Amino acid sequence: MYIDIHTHNHAVPDQGIFTLPNVIVSKDYMTRTPCTAGIHPWYIDADFEKQFEVLEMYANKPGVLAVGECGLDKLTATPWERQQMAFDRQIELANKLNKPLVLHTVRSYSETLAALLGKHNAVPVMMHGYAKHWELAKTLLSNGFYLSVGSHILKGGMDEFIKAVPLDRIFLESDDKNSKISEIYAYFCRVRKLPLQQLKQQIMLNFKQVFNYTIEE
Repeated sequence: MYIDIHTHNHAVPDQGIFTLPNVIVSKDYMTRTPCTAGIHPWYIDADFEKQFEVLEMYANKPGVLAVGECGLDKLTATPWERQQMAFDRQIELANKLNKPLVLHTVRSYSETLAALLGKHNAVPVMMHGYAKHWELAKTLLSNGFYLSVGSHILKGGMDEFIKAVPLDRIFLESDDKNSKISEIYAYFCRVRKLPLQQLKQQIMLNFKQVFNYTIEE
């Protein structure tokens, strides 16, 4: 089973692929479960409290496996203070429900770490769409993060990361891109010199560990 840990494609996947679609509260509707649900920093409503009520309703459902994607983004027009407020509230919600956090982080890694430490976060954290260098990855890994990478690895700029990242802390995703998850797995295996079945089995174990959910094959 291929696991696509983060996608914005809500269609039923092909046989042999498990996808975890992301619901952006206020932009998307929950079309199927399991899924993740959160308030993206690009889409924080003017009436945040109403938006957060919807998120709470979703997040309490057993088929919603994590809170997010949520986080901080210095390139969006959303005021920074509103982003911080929305992120803090979602950290609190994830900890209240004992569900993992799926993070969206753009040019704000130190601020993201500070927010999580400030809220005494106690749940697993997965950084989705990681596309930075290995040195930053080491810092995130040392703080307990799981890292998910996607189609950007196909360009060849993250081979050092692929060779070095601990396999028990990695996920793979398609996000909003057209690349097939099988292509991303194949490239990772080729660079790491790893049998495909070994990678599939390890990511399945990671998934059970983080999301507390067993996939029926």
